[in-house]
Amino acid sequence: MQKGRVPWTGPTAVAIVVCLILLVSVPGGAQVPAPDTTVPLAITTVITETTNVTSQPTLPVEENRTAEPPPLLILGTPEIDNLTVTMHGTAAPGSVNVNIEDVLWDWGDATAPEYHSFPHSHRYAGPGSYTLSISAIQSDGQNFTRSTNVSLGEPPVLPMLPPAPVTSVTGAPGFPAGAPVLTLLEPVIDGLNVTLNGNLNPGSPALTITSVSVDWNDGNTSNLSDLPATHLYSTAGTYTISITGSQQDGQSTTKKILVDLKEEPGVPGPVPPERPPYDTSVYLIILMTAIVVVIIGAVAQRMMQRKETSPPPGRTGPPRPGVEPMNLPSQEELLTFRSGTDVLPDVLDAVIRVAVEIAREGREGQAVGTSFVVGDTENVLEHSRQFVLNPFQGHPQAERQITDAGTWGHIKEFAQLDGAFIITGSGLIESAGRYITSDTSHVNLPGGLGSRHSSVAGITLLTRSIGIVVSQSGGLVSIIREGKIVRTVSS
Repeated sequence: MQKGRVPWTGPTAVAIVVCLILLVSVPGGAQVPAPDTTVPLAITTVITETTNVTSQPTLPVEENRTAEPPPLLILGTPEIDNLTVTMHGTAAPGSVNVNIEDVLWDWGDATAPEYHSFPHSHRYAGPGSYTLSISAIQSDGQNFTRSTNVSLGEPPVLPMLPPAPVTSVTGAPGFPAGAPVLTLLEPVIDGLNVTLNGNLNPGSPALTITSVSVDWNDGNTSNLSDLPATHLYSTAGTYTISITGSQQDGQSTTKKILVDLKEEPGVPGPVPPERPPYDTSVYLIILMTAIVVVIIGAVAQRMMQRKETSPPPGRTGPPRPGVEPMNLPSQEELLTFRSGTDVLPDVLDAVIRVAVEIAREGREGQAVGTSFVVGDTENVLEHSRQFVLNPFQGHPQAERQITDAGTWGHIKEFAQLDGAFIITGSGLIESAGRYITSDTSHVNLPGGLGSRHSSVAGITLLTRSIGIVVSQSGGLVSIIREGKIVRTVSS
């Protein structure tokens, strides 16, 4: 027998023969088909969120003017449906002097970035880990970015369910309406006082939210039209608050949140069980309104005192202290500027002259910047809103004529308020402290000019009006038509 070989005799040979017989007896050869154990693909998600704040260099602003705050961006929790991700959130400007230009979405899957408003959905090609980045872009060039990591995996296959009935919205046949979407923020706890805030959106654009019901888990329930909701508990403890949002087709969404209230040391006994759900912001608004009323009252009193010594009405462009500028527009230029508008030449001349005086004199030793929008008043008012109480409201028209030299002192007083003066083509002062809400994305002005110039240029693009802007730095008066500076006057 050769060394290293196994003899083909005895038990070894018998085992080999049995194996051959088994292989031959299987249909199709020696391969036995395995049972089908394939599991269809489904999706599970693990979501983590990180916040990255970036700020690009802001657009040039007027000299000696403080830069505007960056935009505010709040993101909700991503909603996952198989490979589709839906994100809710809110983007707001950093101040009333700027607005949100665009919201840029980068879904992190090599697709091109897109510009969309909230909410927005995206379907990924397959499972994996993706980084969603959303940037709010402000009109002064600043942006604020938040990022969220989305991971898509494979869970067990769910059993097939019968199709759910399709709900059609009245006025939109066949349009499926989902349940309302409720996103809650972290509750604000101050002692025994709890404030809930968040976003509640209808499940379809054709629907509206009808009510918000909050069960505070202490025997009290609040029925509101929208969040926020505030409640004062009588005792400390752990409470499970239920928030239910309902829409007009009867569908509703309920979410619960747990709060743990602890008795603060030194607080005597129980407090009254319920008080009106006022937010601290209500008291702040009341205080600010009172301050504005006092300021306007003082200015009105000063106007009445000056009225007794004002020159008679009817004088246009009276002589003022100092040297009159030599580069005021000629009569031919005024006719060119007002072409295609309802603005009278003497009204435009009066506005330019009072603007030059504001740029030259300022107010109480301080430089003042302001703006005027003249003509097409009805359309201008549609693209603006009152920022402070209108000091000219209710006054007779005879006391609101820009061609009357007696009104110039009042205009100089109110030039210190934020917002623009709105003047009709016939010279009637309609409002002061008006905030212009027009789109400035198509405005192209020289560098060094701020939001006051941009907003006035934007309103002249949308309406048949003329803008006059006084720069707080440099004392330069700009005349704007159709979004462009057509003339400047130095003070």
